[in-house]
Formats: sequence, C-alpha cells, structure tokens
Amino acid sequence: MKKFLVALATVVCAVTLNAQQDNQTQTCNKKDKTCCKEEELCCKDQTLHHFTMSLGYGFSLSNEHDATFVNYNASESHNSSMRHSIDYRFDYDFNFHKNMSFGAVFNMCNAFDSYYAGDKTVGSSSDDRWLFYVGPSFAAHTDLIKEHWTFFAKATAGFLNFRNAQRELISTMGPTGETEQIKSTTFKRYTLGYGINLGASYSLNRYLSVDGFIGYTGGNVSKLKTADATIDLDDNENLSRLSLNVGIKIKL
Repeated sequence: MKKFLVALATVVCAVTLNAQQDNQTQTCNKKDKTCCKEEELCCKDQTLHHFTMSLGYGFSLSNEHDATFVNYNASESHNSSMRHSIDYRFDYDFNFHKNMSFGAVFNMCNAFDSYYAGDKTVGSSSDDRWLFYVGPSFAAHTDLIKEHWTFFAKATAGFLNFRNAQRELISTMGPTGETEQIKSTTFKRYTLGYGINLGASYSLNRYLSVDGFIGYTGGNVSKLKTADATIDLDDNENLSRLSLNVGIKIKL
C-alpha cells in the first residue's frame, strides 16, 4: 500500500510539473518563440498591472488669448513664456490582452511667469496657470522587440480643469496717500479633454521599464468663472498642448 501511495504521489507530481511547464511554455512562447535566456525579461504579458510615473515638458499650441487675460495681451514676452510648462503624469494600465490594455490617466501641467513694467513696480504682473486632467484610456502595444523594446499608442478622453491665477501690482489712494497693493483674480473652468500619446518602453527587467512618449492634449473653454461672476469669452480659450515625457514604469 505504501509503495502504491508513493508511486501515485510521484505520478501526480510529475503530471503537475509537466502541466506547469507546458503552461509556461505556452504563455512565454507567443508566436512559437522561445523564452529569452534572462528570466526577468521573459513573459512580458504575465505582468497585468502597469504603473507609470513621468515628468516632462509641455508646450501650448495657442498664442492668442481673449481680452479677459490682460497680462497675456499686455506683454508679448510674458505671453511667450507662458506657453512653456512642466508636465506631471501618472498612468495605470491593465493588460487584458497581450497587445491591448485599458486604464486611467492623471495629468497636471503648470506654467508660471512674472514681468515688470519698466523701472516702476506698479503694473508688474504674474500668471500661474494650471491644467488638471483625469480620464480613462485605451492603449495598443507591440510584443517585445529584441527582448527589450515595446512601442505603444494610447488614446484618452475625460475631465479637463483649467485654472489661471492672475496677479497685478496696482496703485490706490488711501487715507494716508498713494499705496501699492496686489490685485488678484483667479479664473476657473472645466471642459471635455482628450489626448493621444505615441511612445516606446525599454525593459530594464521583468518589473521595471523606462518609458518615453510624445503626447497631444486638446480642449477649449468658452466661459470662465471667478469668485464673483461668470464671464462669456469673445474668443474661446484654446487649452491644447504638446508634451514630451520620460518616466519609470512598474510592472506587477
């Protein structure tokens, strides 16, 4: 009886190990390719959850603004400086297929600039411009090329929030005479945003990659809201921009 149990256990273990090996071979050997020699680069599609944190440069595609944005129209150099921004981004992707994934995009873009009106401080101004975006995404990507490279395209559409804090140093008359004070106005508005990214991913190992991509984000607003009122713009404010990002991807 003991010999029978030992023999049965041996057969079960052998069948189990063989099934696991066959399953791994079937998973790894997509398109009849053998696993790469380095174990950490094998079976890219086994990592279902990808988290990417990236930092980059953003460039606004619009050089014209409604008359409401006094600071932009008052100084050409200030307007030009505000077209450049820092882009922060977080992506989550769930790989439901070896060449496709869906997930979410969280994006924040900031531009800041100040300028002085001649030799006098009165008339000096600054702008702090923010764009916040969140929305679902869908991506298509290739298999690994030469064990390391993956190329992808991603599309997204969602919620885009615009915020611009405008400050100006003005002169006012008070009980003690002329004084200087800061006049601050914050414009806010939300709208539908959308975007597309094209990029490449280089695998350092099974769990880490370096990503680089160029992206386009679009959207515009026809109204602005301040603390006191809602303003109808004569010309829509174009929020479209290009971005160039580099980041680290964690694959689990």
